[in-house]
Amino acid sequence: MTETGSLRPRAVLFDFDMTVSDTAASILVSMNMFAEEMGLRRVTEGDLMRAIGLTLEETWMSYWGRCEPEWPEYYRSRYKTQEISGFRPFPDAVPLLDRLRGGGVRTAVVTNRWMARLAVEASGLAGLFDVIVGAEDAGRPKPDPAPVLVALGGLDVPPSGALLVGDSHLDMLAASAAGVRCVGVTTGGTGREALFGAGAWRVCGRLAEIPGLIGL
Repeated sequence: MTETGSLRPRAVLFDFDMTVSDTAASILVSMNMFAEEMGLRRVTEGDLMRAIGLTLEETWMSYWGRCEPEWPEYYRSRYKTQEISGFRPFPDAVPLLDRLRGGGVRTAVVTNRWMARLAVEASGLAGLFDVIVGAEDAGRPKPDPAPVLVALGGLDVPPSGALLVGDSHLDMLAASAAGVRCVGVTTGGTGREALFGAGAWRVCGRLAEIPGLIGL
């Protein structure tokens, strides 16, 4: 086997928010609608980008230092439709996913968001993933390796045969803990040094660079 061939995975796992889908602007609108209703301070774009990849509860702790027990269910029932309505795939996402699947590579989403399938469907990407793993499917969120391992089980691919692509240090830590090679993308605002420091094998500025890394 050539060196390039040895790099080609049997499956590629992707984080969702700010990795394959540009979700920040729509999330910011819905979060500030919630904040206004609850009498909380407005969320800035900086607040939002620093919290990308966290669970909803962790996100609110980072914004406001509190998360009341009833908030998550209320937010999902009242604001989830608004939040996901503005999700759009990054321009490189569909061509990359088509290329992977055309080359016989299986694909999955591994995200810390609840109701992940709804978000993936809202982005128009549902038909391009074999497995979708959200927060409710794994029991423990990234950086725990559990969501990655659940996805691998659904794909029937061992860690050595997979690659994970994500935009945050949480993705890199989860992949590394699961024994999966990981590629960081800087589309979510996490810098190259932080991604490498968390265990990234390679770091890219855009998804279009992925095929060149794996000989596809």
